[in-house]
Amino acid sequence: MALFNLLESIVDDIVTEVLSRDESMGQLHIHKNDIMAYVLNRVPPRYITGERGIIHTMIDPRLKFQQHTDILFLTYEAIEIFSKRRHSDAIQREDLTERSFELLPHVMGEVLEETTLSIIPDLKITLLYRDNPAHMTDSGWKNPYIGTKATRGYFHFWPKYIEDEMPASNIEFKIKFEHPKFEDKIVKITVDKSDSRQSLKTVRVPLVLLKLKAGVDPVFLREE
Repeated sequence: MALFNLLESIVDDIVTEVLSRDESMGQLHIHKNDIMAYVLNRVPPRYITGERGIIHTMIDPRLKFQQHTDILFLTYEAIEIFSKRRHSDAIQREDLTERSFELLPHVMGEVLEETTLSIIPDLKITLLYRDNPAHMTDSGWKNPYIGTKATRGYFHFWPKYIEDEMPASNIEFKIKFEHPKFEDKIVKITVDKSDSRQSLKTVRVPLVLLKLKAGVDPVFLREE
């Protein structure tokens, strides 16, 4: 049974709405996925299994209002942080986005322990292309990525499109999850390149659940 974090969709909608309200925030569109990751790392997930879960969540007005308020606050907090980044960094990213006509989508997801949905500290997550770590769009993106308690199980990659090595569509990647106390797991995804930033979409990986190795005491997952 697949589990999905409803907050991902809600955060996406709110961040998109906030960034579209004010023309002065136009340049921050290149940080949209970073802003979303910042917010998702700081709000409790809400898992659903399908349409029934969506309906149940939406009919609880108190929860919906509180979620919206928290997410809105965190969104503006993230915007303030990214607005203060060095101007040269912003120009560099904007220039990269404008000049790169062949882009791959961002890859975002969440990984947790399967029985308690606990966050797994020191988890190594690698995006693979042809069984090797995929190249990232720039040096600011880490691959492999090490998950911590602070990142709340979320991971985020932006792979680089390499024309000589990759097809134009159905580009196959693997995401490998490694931890000495867990069974390794590989998730396969397929993405397509985009010819413009306007049509660039984020690939959201369904919730990944990892299984502890036999005999491992899960008590370490509850340690702060």
